[in-house]
Amino acid sequence: MRLQDYVGLPFAERGRGRDGVDCWGLACLVYAEQLGIALPHHAEDYVSTADRETLQRLIAEGRSCWREIPCDAVRAFDLVEISNVGVPHVGIVAGAGLMLHIEAGSDAVIERLSSPRIARRLRGFFRHESR
Repeated sequence: MRLQDYVGLPFAERGRGRDGVDCWGLACLVYAEQLGIALPHHAEDYVSTADRETLQRLIAEGRSCWREIPCDAVRAFDLVEISNVGVPHVGIVAGAGLMLHIEAGSDAVIERLSSPRIARRLRGFFRHESR
């Protein structure tokens, strides 16, 4: 299966399967199916956390198995972090300059990282330690 095969999956808040995913759910699904890596499911913790400091701690703890990658070393399946209101948005590198991702109200798409809407919000690239 290729990353293009995930294009068109529907959005579902806290979704973790082919019947619907959110951005982290899409990453979990792709990593499980393509790389055999089970990523933690943090959605319930995020949703139930009203305290912003606790939320930031949960995000930081989730990053412990990730290392930041310089732009010139990015490869397919690395995660892309994009600034968003509240919890950061993530996508998956789908090839040179491309990202697979899903946003609320849309189906999963492959989009150029250089698109103005993405490029201005780009925060970094991350690789799972097991890769």
